[in-house]
Amino acid sequence: MLLNLLHLLLLPLLAWCGEEQESVLVLGGQGLAGSATLEALLQSKYQVTTLNDNKNYYDYHELFNGRVESLACLRAGGLSGCFELQNFIKGNPKIRAVVDFTSSTRALMEEAVEVLGPLKPDVYVFVSAAAVYDVAVPLPAPIEEEEVKRPESITMRESYSDRNIFGHNMLGAEEALRESGIPFVILRCADIVGPRDTTYRWWQYQVWSEHFDIINTGFVVPNMLKNMRFSLTYGGDVGQAVVSALGKGVTNRAYNVAMDKPFTLPHFLLELCKAFNNGDNCWADFTEAQETYTIYPSNHQGVLSIARAREELGFEPTDWDTVLAETVKFYADARLKFTTERNTVLQRLSDNVIPYLSVGPLNEVMTKVEPPVREPTPTSDLGGNLKTEL
Repeated sequence: MLLNLLHLLLLPLLAWCGEEQESVLVLGGQGLAGSATLEALLQSKYQVTTLNDNKNYYDYHELFNGRVESLACLRAGGLSGCFELQNFIKGNPKIRAVVDFTSSTRALMEEAVEVLGPLKPDVYVFVSAAAVYDVAVPLPAPIEEEEVKRPESITMRESYSDRNIFGHNMLGAEEALRESGIPFVILRCADIVGPRDTTYRWWQYQVWSEHFDIINTGFVVPNMLKNMRFSLTYGGDVGQAVVSALGKGVTNRAYNVAMDKPFTLPHFLLELCKAFNNGDNCWADFTEAQETYTIYPSNHQGVLSIARAREELGFEPTDWDTVLAETVKFYADARLKFTTERNTVLQRLSDNVIPYLSVGPLNEVMTKVEPPVREPTPTSDLGGNLKTEL
């Protein structure tokens, strides 16, 4: 009788455990937006499989080992040669979605849709970039997700492509996905910021801002970027947008994913300096030179409109003060926790920014076991008064 009673009590739990989870295959997923998307999918109860080279960026293995199925594969070697992927395809006649962070050229996307086609995904989510707008017929700002068209003139096409190779390649990937006939969602992100950035862009600017007194070199700001307004995208918001797109069941749509707050480069740098109470000490070197060590922005067509994502996906971006505080704290803690990544940041700054005599003092303060405690403070919204100098 006791066993029967125990069985009855466990039935709801067993039923819940037996519910079939929808399967999602993620190409990539180790970086800033990718890791945030994996976490969002897992929290939404999807069964997640990743396809990547299984490198451990930051705490990727710590976060996801045992929580996702991992298929090890080098995209440079071709998807058709990935035996673990072929076995996955044979064992999964249909999946809910593919989420693609890695098909950054037309050729890579053509390969992906051909190899993954047998999985019959309900939707193929491609995380693209706002850089596609740099190689398309210009649109008024804030930029809406009208059909992105390349110029009809071959000469202009080549000129636009040359000025932003990354945008040219990403638009080629978008075009290949559209041509494939697979239902798709395209998420166009501005420069992505937040924890676990494998491009190390924010972290470089953070070190520069916090230790400006040691580096003693002004931020390089080309005059063409002095007043140029642009958007940024928070990595966690990409995960939110992916889950929302799957939940809403939308297909064959493109969405901009970005924060509400617009920036100029001096404005962004000033806010980062103020997070370390360095707002009065930082300064910029404005220059006519085009070839400079400038990290943001990578696309130059203006601020993104997120009206469509708000209306159709229920998307709401994380506020800037939260992004600033969380990101600054992550990289402050990462200084001692993720030494490989920290050393990459220091090497890039040493190669491109830091005067020779400042390299030693900066390395010393960045590798000290007991760092000075500096809590970032929220900064007020400068609104329309975007400063044009630091």
